[in-house]
Amino acid sequence: MKLPSSSIATLLRLAALAVTAQIASAVPTTSYNTGTLGVAGDGASSAGVVVDQPGAVAAYIDYSSSYAAGENTVVPFRPEINPAASSPFTIEFWARPTATDNDDAPIGNRLGGGGNRSGWVFFQRATGWNFRMYNGAGTALGWDLTGGTSTLNTWSHVVAVWNGSAATLYVNGTLASSTNAAGLNGVYNPNTTESFYVGALIGGASPTTGELDEVAFYPSALTATQILNHYNTISSPIPGAYSSMVLADGAIEYLQQNPPTNKISRVGSTETVTFTGILSQSTDLVNWTDLVVTSPYTVPAPQPDKLFFRSHR
Repeated sequence: MKLPSSSIATLLRLAALAVTAQIASAVPTTSYNTGTLGVAGDGASSAGVVVDQPGAVAAYIDYSSSYAAGENTVVPFRPEINPAASSPFTIEFWARPTATDNDDAPIGNRLGGGGNRSGWVFFQRATGWNFRMYNGAGTALGWDLTGGTSTLNTWSHVVAVWNGSAATLYVNGTLASSTNAAGLNGVYNPNTTESFYVGALIGGASPTTGELDEVAFYPSALTATQILNHYNTISSPIPGAYSSMVLADGAIEYLQQNPPTNKISRVGSTETVTFTGILSQSTDLVNWTDLVVTSPYTVPAPQPDKLFFRSHR
């Protein structure tokens, strides 16, 4: 019996939810960007990254990724997440460190090892969270801010804001530092070629040990109020409350560290699937075909009596 299109839509939605949960433990290959930069901001995770760990968000079904021994997630260089020195931006993440050697870099895009360095990097220090911006002259720093606490086995909310001329550091919703280290000139030389790293820097340098979650980059300077709202909303039991706020505030790079997802909507007789990962289709929940399509995917007509979708790594 052929089902009406409304019934097909219901089946699609139910199948998407059920099957996505079923395959949540797949081997990682990609950390999916759900910010406005889209798939261009996806990151490749090395094999040792452990996915589907308990996340920072209190709402049901949120995951983080666990890093150690130099394993990392790498987002290839994009100019959108490496703006000019005069352009404001914000970097945000949640971290739950489980160990430290005082040289752990959870997030960074620092270019240059012992040569001329540019870009920025965070470090987990015994004295708190440290945010550094390089000035392009050897290993010299233009900005060096340290503040807050980096307590082991506890989630910390860490945010750095660059307004185009000055940097500030927020930890757990409050201003941790706006005072540059003594003797620095306040010059920032942005990265122009290096990738965006999560878990460790290039080549596995300065590895982090612990969980990282909700990594976001904004092409604007978030306000103190916005940052505090993010910190407070992480504890909301409402699914999507935190991620909706991050996206509403303009994140272009947003690595939630969650498994692939799909969502199906219907306008008139047109079904559209919005997804991350690889989209598969089935008519019997037994035989699946990977579709070579990008999100959002418009389901062509006519549709069979039953149609199911899932996304996977």
